[in-house]
Amino acid sequence: MARKNQLKPTKYAGIKELEMLDGTVNYIAVFSHNGTRYGEKNLTKLYGVKNPQQAFNKLSEIKIELSKGNDVFSIKSDKIDSLMTEYLSRCNDGYRKNSTATYNKHIKPIIGHLKIDKVTKDHLIKIRTNMEALKLSPNTVKKAKVILSPVFKEAFSDDVTRRNILELIKFGEDQPKPALVDRVAEPLIDAIKKIYNAALNEEANHRMAFLISIMCARRIGEILEIKYEDIVDGIVNVRAGTTKSYTKLHPDAVAERFPLPKEVLNTIGTGSGKVFKYNSRIYLDKYAQMIDTKCKLSLKALAIDYPIRTHDNRNFIISIQSRKYGMDFVGAACLSHSNRTSNMNARYHNIELVDIIRVYEDYWEKLRSKDSKTFTQMAVEEQLKELEDVNEYSI
Repeated sequence: MARKNQLKPTKYAGIKELEMLDGTVNYIAVFSHNGTRYGEKNLTKLYGVKNPQQAFNKLSEIKIELSKGNDVFSIKSDKIDSLMTEYLSRCNDGYRKNSTATYNKHIKPIIGHLKIDKVTKDHLIKIRTNMEALKLSPNTVKKAKVILSPVFKEAFSDDVTRRNILELIKFGEDQPKPALVDRVAEPLIDAIKKIYNAALNEEANHRMAFLISIMCARRIGEILEIKYEDIVDGIVNVRAGTTKSYTKLHPDAVAERFPLPKEVLNTIGTGSGKVFKYNSRIYLDKYAQMIDTKCKLSLKALAIDYPIRTHDNRNFIISIQSRKYGMDFVGAACLSHSNRTSNMNARYHNIELVDIIRVYEDYWEKLRSKDSKTFTQMAVEEQLKELEDVNEYSI
């Protein structure tokens, strides 16, 4: 499980208490011995300790073994399955659930039972080949390598393996979908209005999820993590643990805020816990069915291989709103793509909530408008030029 809180001290030296997201309490050892500082060791997961005194007694045993030269924390004897379970337990809740699903389906059957130093290039190639045989997208195939990478890096740095063989194998590529204007044969505003109007006729729970995707351009995985407690006065406080853009923040820290439209607020009601009760595949499949059978979009040939799906709603909003507000502003305000580590403007530029709301409300007015707005050829050419740099926002 991912963390809910920070480490809390106990009365036992070197033992900390950690409450997990599921409400359980784990006991963590943080200590140095014979000049070596050991990182956080989850004694509850490693040895099943149930209280701080048990943890302290186990830590004393560990120190005795370390003094004898026995590396009790060595991963040499651990199988991939154990290593992945331990690694994913330290990840935020959303990433853990998605990665666990990918691991269980594509990786575990081939190498889960093996010790890490027994995994060969052939094993890894088989994982990749099997995923490609299922005709999964290159981005999906690449996830297998992303998930395994931290474990293989640690094994190499600890001299458990002589080299990191995972680095030698190529898993998929980042291949953004073609631009919307290369798949949609009508003005983008007309296309997204058709999608919006079709969503209004869906069953309430699906309708709310679809409208947040369409009108607020949030990722479907993030939408499904929204809790009633996150919504204050019609504003969603986005917890860092629900989005892949803020992996370095505490999972419960508020990373962003965005408004909900009246179409959602009039239906959502009140409650506790998660607003959406089904898994992502149910919503994704239902959305795809809506697009393919109810929206009557005018599409180009490329849309057969690259169909319009929920993630394209992020492309719609930046393509349409950037003409008025600028691509960088819309991207930072609505799409969680400010790189605050490497981008100077993103690091020091703070967008106020009132300005975020302004961009959304302007977009919502366009979606609700009964007038059909057709772009001129000049506008389309301008849009094509703007979209040359939009691919970075489709990740």
